[in-house]
Amino acid sequence: MNDADDNFADTVDPTAIIGHSGFTNALGESMASGRMHHAWLLTGPRGIGKASMARMAAAWLLSEAPSSAGLFGDDMPVFSVSPDDPGSKLVFRGAHPDYLSITPAVDDNKSGQIKIDQIREMVPFMAHKPAKGGWRVAVIDSMDEINRNGANAMLKLLEEPPEKAVIFLISSRPGQLPPTIRSRCRVVRFSALNSGMSREVLAKIWPDADAAHIEILAQLCGGAPGRAISLAESGAADCYQVACSLLAASSLDVGAMAALTAKWGKGAAAGRATREGAVFCLDRLLRLAALTASGGKNLMPCDFESRAIDALCERHSAASLAAFHDDFLKDSARAEGLYLDFSQFLLRLMTKLYEKTLP
Repeated sequence: MNDADDNFADTVDPTAIIGHSGFTNALGESMASGRMHHAWLLTGPRGIGKASMARMAAAWLLSEAPSSAGLFGDDMPVFSVSPDDPGSKLVFRGAHPDYLSITPAVDDNKSGQIKIDQIREMVPFMAHKPAKGGWRVAVIDSMDEINRNGANAMLKLLEEPPEKAVIFLISSRPGQLPPTIRSRCRVVRFSALNSGMSREVLAKIWPDADAAHIEILAQLCGGAPGRAISLAESGAADCYQVACSLLAASSLDVGAMAALTAKWGKGAAAGRATREGAVFCLDRLLRLAALTASGGKNLMPCDFESRAIDALCERHSAASLAAFHDDFLKDSARAEGLYLDFSQFLLRLMTKLYEKTLP
């Protein structure tokens, strides 16, 4: 999936983006040198802000305000983006004539991939002179959704970059990209935010939200606020809390379990974020349960998770939970890849987790 988990620039004033100064410093240094690199590969876990920072960088490059120097009069441009700047505002609206954002199409796109025609359309866009006399900037979110044919289609652009053109490539799995793509990019590794930064970002996005709700999402997201947004907006986080409650109950409520998995495993493109949220949450639950059963310490689950974990540890051994975890990751990928009924897959898993493993 593309890093839509990262796209909290669409939800909040971009000045709320916190962290990742290594990238902004590198960008400023490249600009100051007069040799701005034409292709930047932004890597790191999903949901930590790579795509949002790429849009911020595009807004900075296409800003109509002159770049300001550092505090001590050096030549280092200060990375600062104002949402009120006319050029930046057009970027955030997706309306700037020199800015192109490429993401997987939503309609008629069962595979969820970026189509090769989208890459081909980028080539003439980048080759044209900037309409406003500055830069041409493209953001591809993400390279994880481009197949080898699409990667090959953009290779010529990376090999022979036009002047005043910059491409930001987003990837959570850079090792799977062709070496010919990686070798032509400046690679910047993004790290997950700490828990305090995650809470700060989420509190700015939802200033009226209950503090306990923010805390749960900050714990679940593991330093990736974009992931927290996806979990909340898709309903996956709410489903997860219901799932933990059902797994912790003394008796199995088959009807409630079926209703939950029907919602959590919603099919087609419209349910992709919810299904991915289900995989993320159950991956987390099974991993924590297996580690707890093995005597792991300082795991710090949420309160609602603790009750489910205790129940799972009573029903299953550490080895069984580890096997459940491994099988779940493989089977969920298979179910998604073959377009199987994901709600039924989740229902079978949840029922199996509830039933006690025989010694």
